[in-house]
Amino acid sequence: MEGVLFKSKKVRLTLLIILLITLIIGSTYALWKITKIQTGLNKLASNCYDVEFSEQDNIVLEEAIPILNSEGEKLTPYTLSIKNTCDAETKYQVNLEVTDNSLNSKYIDLKVNSDDYKILNKYATSEGILEENLESYKIGEGHLRKNQVINYEIRLWMDEDISADETEAMNKSFRSKVTVEAVAEKTEGKYKEDILNGADPVLKEKLIPVVIDSKGGVTRADENQKWYNYSNREWANAVILNDDVETPKVGESISEDSIESYFVWMPRYKYKIFSDTRYASLSEEIEDRVQTIDVIFENKDTQASSGNTKGKWLTHPAFTSFETNGIWVGKFETGYKDAENTAGAQQNPKDEEAAKTAAANVIIKPNVYSWRSIQVAKAYVVGINYEESLNSHMMKNTEWGAVAYLSQSIYGSRQEVRINNNSSNLTGYAAIHQPTIGYTGTNELCSTHSETCNEFVPATKGEDGTLNTQYFNEDSVKASTTNNYTGIFDMSGGAWEYMMSGMEDSLGSNTLSSGRHNVWNSGFNGNLTCPNCNSDSVSGVDSKITEVENGIELPDDERYYDIYTYSVNDKDNSHFIFGDATGEMGPFKNIKYTGTTEGATTQSRNINSWYNDDGLPVISSSPWVIRGGFYDHGTEAGLFSFNKYYGQASPACGFRLVLAF
Repeated sequence: MEGVLFKSKKVRLTLLIILLITLIIGSTYALWKITKIQTGLNKLASNCYDVEFSEQDNIVLEEAIPILNSEGEKLTPYTLSIKNTCDAETKYQVNLEVTDNSLNSKYIDLKVNSDDYKILNKYATSEGILEENLESYKIGEGHLRKNQVINYEIRLWMDEDISADETEAMNKSFRSKVTVEAVAEKTEGKYKEDILNGADPVLKEKLIPVVIDSKGGVTRADENQKWYNYSNREWANAVILNDDVETPKVGESISEDSIESYFVWMPRYKYKIFSDTRYASLSEEIEDRVQTIDVIFENKDTQASSGNTKGKWLTHPAFTSFETNGIWVGKFETGYKDAENTAGAQQNPKDEEAAKTAAANVIIKPNVYSWRSIQVAKAYVVGINYEESLNSHMMKNTEWGAVAYLSQSIYGSRQEVRINNNSSNLTGYAAIHQPTIGYTGTNELCSTHSETCNEFVPATKGEDGTLNTQYFNEDSVKASTTNNYTGIFDMSGGAWEYMMSGMEDSLGSNTLSSGRHNVWNSGFNGNLTCPNCNSDSVSGVDSKITEVENGIELPDDERYYDIYTYSVNDKDNSHFIFGDATGEMGPFKNIKYTGTTEGATTQSRNINSWYNDDGLPVISSSPWVIRGGFYDHGTEAGLFSFNKYYGQASPACGFRLVLAF
């Protein structure tokens, strides 16, 4: 057997290897034995502290050979939760205490939550609390405020590199227990969540921290008490109040009429790259690639990770561009203040000065009309001038990606965000039914065509429609990135959202293109990438005009835009930026949707491997990125939907704002 590795999964008839990791007492095993023992429901309690071990997901691997570490990371975890029920802050430590170590700990791999796995004996040692422990390792620690809960997922397996000639690993056993030590201690200062590793929300000037209850009601938060809990998918929210509103006291309710805008905190994090293939063409077939994205929060003083291959860690570029501990993202599509109907929110200021003035009309709330029909350059100026002291700006594609990836981590909903199918372009709405097909040109009602369902319908401001629900109806949270009120809305459907992200005007220029031609463009000064493109016979197109000269100057600060390599191929998704939630969503294929109702047409679309969302990169004839899909796009719309457009003012396209300081 010399030289045979168990990771090769070659099994000799003369050797039966059984690997068992379990939380259940009992049984004996042949040759190798590894067990993790918990008896019943363990509970540590004092007058103000409560720790409960959940045993709903016992680790059980029966009659298995040692496995690849990549497979071990996918094992069903043992889960436990820790809750502090006292008024004082509590410091806790989670230990793995070994009670039988005849199988050396150097052969055991341990993965805690989304951290990288490590050999057990690489963890720091601790004294532990079990008298019978032979070894004790500290596998987690932190602080909990009153009523705060933190969850742990723990996976154990035997390392893949154990070879068959390592006799000291045979006929051995390993047993361990999880224990928790807790000490109540008085602390001063603002609330912080340990899991964020110092990337807690940063507040400044007009931003008022709030908590949002289960019906959408808003209350001013106490910064010294728990007001967010990312471990429980409760993201931090803040609001900017209308100018004439007095700042509320801590614990005081805030009326919806008092609020101008909502923002949600994206803590700085690194993520483990899950795909590094650059798809230069379409595939004939694709498979569901949806998975949980591994995320670890970090603060700006941590050395940034710079991975660029699958399995490596990368600090998300949305945070490194501004070197911040996080960004505040508009909770809804940007609305137009005082608009009374969908047409009233279609506003394209005539020039840069008018756009600066128009910034006063920004409103980011539920049940308002989305601001559309605005050129990219004007939206950029509006964003920069909205709250200059808070470094407000138009959202970039990488910032959209930061939201998408966090939503798909254990700190978000990890499910498809429900489409906003309100054809009146009101914010914060959610479709009652999940669409099953993409755009076909007509409504495909779920009640009569459940297999070809793509519903959309208008609704009156602040009221439920026949096929959708408004924000203050609790069912609307299906359209949230967290599946609760603390998340971000309108990231599927509603209006397409222009990103401050586009293609360079020629290969290697590293300068953003203005747009398609002299009629369809962003309003930025610069070269037009397709002046001869006029297949739609648009009035006023002049192929002799190759650049915009009387518009708005492109920003000279690269922090405020993303730029993509020049391309003429809309099937080539290889020119992506890691973290932007485009090329990493491959592979891609073309699909045809055919409706069943009268008047329905067959539509051809390119989709990606995540929820069948749209997947079309920018090209020379359509050089600006749009995200999220339109209200009638059905399953093609979504958090991972991306497409291309011209930069022009269009009633289908709006924008979103971000604060970074």
